[in-house]
Amino acid sequence: MGFVSCDDEDDPISADVPSAVVTGLSFTDENETLNMLSGTLSWTAPASVENVTKYVIYASSSATVKTEKLGEVNVGTNSFTLTDVTNLGYLLVFAANELGEAEACASIEVVDNEGTDGSIFQLYFLNSGNMGNNNATLTMYDLESEEIDPDYFMTQNGRGLGDTAQDIIVYGEKMYIAVYGESTIEVTDLRAKSIKQIRTEGQPRYMVADGGKVYVTYYNGYVACLDTASLEVEATVPVGRNPEQLAIANNKIYVANSGGMDASTSVGYDKTVSVIDIPSFTETKQLDVVLNPGRVQVDDQGYVYVVSIGNYGDIPNTLQRIDSRTDEVSVLEACPNATEMAYLDGVLSTYYSQYDAYWNTTITFTSYNTTTGATESWIKDGTTIAQPYSISAAGINIYVAESDYTNNGDVYGFGTDGKLLITTEAGLNPMKVVLAQKDDF
Repeated sequence: MGFVSCDDEDDPISADVPSAVVTGLSFTDENETLNMLSGTLSWTAPASVENVTKYVIYASSSATVKTEKLGEVNVGTNSFTLTDVTNLGYLLVFAANELGEAEACASIEVVDNEGTDGSIFQLYFLNSGNMGNNNATLTMYDLESEEIDPDYFMTQNGRGLGDTAQDIIVYGEKMYIAVYGESTIEVTDLRAKSIKQIRTEGQPRYMVADGGKVYVTYYNGYVACLDTASLEVEATVPVGRNPEQLAIANNKIYVANSGGMDASTSVGYDKTVSVIDIPSFTETKQLDVVLNPGRVQVDDQGYVYVVSIGNYGDIPNTLQRIDSRTDEVSVLEACPNATEMAYLDGVLSTYYSQYDAYWNTTITFTSYNTTTGATESWIKDGTTIAQPYSISAAGINIYVAESDYTNNGDVYGFGTDGKLLITTEAGLNPMKVVLAQKDDF
């Protein structure tokens, strides 16, 4: 644990209000219940308490704002006992008197005692919900206990994700969640406890991480660079219209520009992939691809795969490959059609959802070996997924999520042998599955 000084953002402070700040905050959680605190918060009094009559204690979600007042003690008492208090992340102590509270405070980040050895081996299902309904959720599935929490972000933080969660990635010891409808990126620890909520200047869509940075597409036509140490957006670069997924290869970022917001206008869909040079963080070119590109993956050899959604009519979903050494684009003839895809250990796993002449949906699951070029059906045990919605590579497995856009979806987990390992319920419109794993958290 460590403490830092922080500034209260509330009312202006009178000249007679204390300016002193306590030091040496210390707190150990003795409550083994997840997200609940019990124990004694202690501190060292300021060098001078001439104008101080009491100390006021708050719980805070940001280490600066007074989220919840927990109580107060008279000057001369340098501790405060917590019993079954909801963990918001931080504890604050302000020096005060009858005129008000000091502007500055001391804060300490809380380490939650969950009564475990600290290991993490959890799957997270990010569920977008329905746009405008403020019902995005994060489902947690514990692979060891098979415990499931359908709204784990709410459990951990006492608030929801908001409107239309779009993407989630695990990078280092943090998770990053793009919430499109809120124009925010939630940064959490590996147990989904919020560290910071970053407001963005565009609606965030998809993310990729490398070299201590997280790169994010904004739907208003930009890619942002987020530093993972400061958790600040360092720069943005303009790209094509309504960018979607992105991937990194050969020190370049490849960004699918969909133009989706112009689909019903005379401008129409975009049909380009932007190439961003990472060292200079500038767009160096735009590559022509099939209409309405949206999905992007990269393999271990530096080939970038792009699914263009087409126009839902005479231009079908098309899978293309970009050689990142030359930026040459070609249709992947061995597997020319795909709707969604995920890459794992040399294999690109795809599904293709299409309508026949009678408006019946035909679903095909095809794998493409990126080294040999071999293709085959990758579901080997006859498992049927009638309404696939997304596909993710997480850990050593592939996960397909199913949705009917109305009810909670399901997630199917497959091993690399194409056989079903787990089936479990997710939330409404599950967008992506990630694995958070650490043996000694």
